[in-house]
Amino acid sequence: VVVLVVFCPTASAAPKGKKYKVGGPDGWRVPPKADKEMAYVKWASNITFFVGDSVEFVYKNDSVIKVSKVGYYHCNETAGIGTGPGPRDGKTLFILDAPGFVYFASSNLRHCKDGQKLLIKVLDPEQRPPASASSPLEAPTDPSSPEPGPASTEHSSAMGGPFVAPLARAMAQAATLVLACFM
Repeated sequence: VVVLVVFCPTASAAPKGKKYKVGGPDGWRVPPKADKEMAYVKWASNITFFVGDSVEFVYKNDSVIKVSKVGYYHCNETAGIGTGPGPRDGKTLFILDAPGFVYFASSNLRHCKDGQKLLIKVLDPEQRPPASASSPLEAPTDPSSPEPGPASTEHSSAMGGPFVAPLARAMAQAATLVLACFM
């Protein structure tokens, strides 16, 4: 039995999520009339959001609040869920802390009706695609080498018996934790 203890210099070994500025360089504003129905839909459709990610709203003489589904579709909420009215200038950061749909709108009802609202689908971190082949823990593959066969459920090896695969897996997980500490 091998026991591995890893201490990280940070509070958490889990990698931090990504931070997105809503609306890109233009920030959070009333979209042009010609684009009012699709401006923030287009912006959000280019991003896959996961639990742990955050969205930052940057605005002037405006606000943002987290609203219910009804508030999003009917633009009838002026106080955010658990937050009260939004500030009038500045930045507001929301951490996406659960999978599902999250709704945001300007607390100015006219702005909301003019398209200043955002719907985000947040995925569970386990739905993240696997790391790319350039991951530091994976060696590049030789295109001339044969494809690996199906995964085996048998854990025996010519050099070490039935515990080699579980030990290798534990070491790989420990290496991942150590790397996460320094990212």
